[in-house]
Amino acid sequence: MSDPRTPHPNGAAPWGEPVPQRGRQPHPEQLGSPAHPQSPYAELQYPEHYAGASTGQHAGPLTPVSGQQRVPVDQAYPPVRRRASGKPLPEPPAGLAVGTTVAACCLLFVELASLAILIFTGGRGEASGISIGLGVRIDPNGATVALLFGLAAYVAACVWLQACRTFAEAWNPAARFAQGRAWTWLGWLVPVAFLWVPLQVVRDIRGAVLPDGQRRVALGVWWLFWLLSGLRVFTSSDQDVEIIVRSVAAVALTVAFVQWVRIVREATAAQEKAAGFA
Repeated sequence: MSDPRTPHPNGAAPWGEPVPQRGRQPHPEQLGSPAHPQSPYAELQYPEHYAGASTGQHAGPLTPVSGQQRVPVDQAYPPVRRRASGKPLPEPPAGLAVGTTVAACCLLFVELASLAILIFTGGRGEASGISIGLGVRIDPNGATVALLFGLAAYVAACVWLQACRTFAEAWNPAARFAQGRAWTWLGWLVPVAFLWVPLQVVRDIRGAVLPDGQRRVALGVWWLFWLLSGLRVFTSSDQDVEIIVRSVAAVALTVAFVQWVRIVREATAAQEKAAGFA
């Protein structure tokens, strides 16, 4: 009897091993492996570390990990595909930050001046109006002047927030936003939604560029006093009641203004730091 460990003269497989089928490889490479002719890695140029892979030799040193020999990560097989560099970051909207701060300051000044006129004139009669020509008169105690400055503050704030979101999306693509881009403008105007949507917009924009540990301004305080400042539109036939309500609204608006300026400065500083300007 012949030794089973000796290959058969006619090329048959040794005893105990599977017999390869004629015309096929014993262990065909699967589609997607580097050795397959249709593999996407077939045309890649591998590092010189694998120059002697066919002979079982390694051209470069191996890093021992837990008693095993492993290839360093930067020389992995197949080579790691690095993420391509994205588009350059947009410039931080520092100029728009100044604009929204100035607009908010003007709105606060108009509200305080309107309250002072209401207190010292004792009414909103026609005599206290200001003529601007062509028979048009503006009542300082009414909503006309406040509406104009409020509209300017609204446009400045929304333009700044939109620019901040553009920067945040470019710098932190993984950031999540609870609302779409359109709600940066609509959130302040849509009934009922204006009670929380602007807060979400500011929160998400600030959170995309500023880590938790570096946040110093409480958004809840700013938003609470901003909603409370809405009492400035209150009117009453009783002048004393109206003065008290609008005084409370003026104080709330002042606190909200201070917090808003801090939010703008904090977010702008974070964006400039992310862009390498600070």
